[in-house]
Amino acid sequence: MRAPLYPGSVRIRRVLPDAQQCAAGLALGFVGLWSAIKQASLVCNGINEMSNGNDVFSKTMILAVFPELYAILSFACAFLALP
Repeated sequence: MRAPLYPGSVRIRRVLPDAQQCAAGLALGFVGLWSAIKQASLVCNGINEMSNGNDVFSKTMILAVFPELYAILSFACAFLALP
């Protein structure tokens, strides 16, 4: 068994994957929260317009997908970023 190049190298190798997982989780959480807030705002405006008598149900449902796409992409990126 070879000695490490410097004394703390074993500890650094153990901490680095934990920091990567934490960073990926935080990024996923923030993007998911932002996506949920924007999607709720968009759907709330659509419901308000439907109560005013406008026919915007299909447009609201189509536009509500786009903020969800950011959450799905950040979910995929979090898995690709991890070792």
